[in-house]
Amino acid sequence: MKEELVKIEELIRSFDDIDKSDIKGLMQRFFTKLSNRLENYVGDYPTFIEPVYLEDNVKIGDDVLLGPNVYIGANSLIQDYVEISNTIIFDNVKIGQNFKLENCIVAKDSSFNFKNLNIKSSVLIGAANSKDELQSIKF
Repeated sequence: MKEELVKIEELIRSFDDIDKSDIKGLMQRFFTKLSNRLENYVGDYPTFIEPVYLEDNVKIGDDVLLGPNVYIGANSLIQDYVEISNTIIFDNVKIGQNFKLENCIVAKDSSFNFKNLNIKSSVLIGAANSKDELQSIKF
C-alpha cells in the first residue's frame, strides 16, 4: 500500500505534466490493497463505508461520510458535512466544510479554506481560500 502512495505522490509532484492514464491505474492498485483503520476519528455522526484508512492524528468533523475507498494521511483535518469517496488525501491536508470529493487525489500540505466544493476525478494541490484560487487537474 505504501509503495503505491509513494508512486502517486511522485507522479503528482510534476503537477503541470501529470500523466492521467498513470493516475487511474495507480489508484486502482492502491484501492485493491486498502484495509480499514478507523479508530482515530472525532466528530458527531460520522459514516464510514469500508474500506477507509485514517493515518495518525486525523480530525473528522460532524456529519462526514467517508468511503468507500478512502485514504486520509496523517495530521489532516476534514471539516463538517464532507463526503469523500474513492479518494486519496496525503498528509497535512485541510478540507473545508461541505466538500464532496469523488475519485480525487489531494496533494500533501494542501489547504482549502472555503466552503462548498463538488469535484470529481481531479488532482488538487496547494492552498486556496476560494474556488477561484483552487489548483486542479481533471483526469
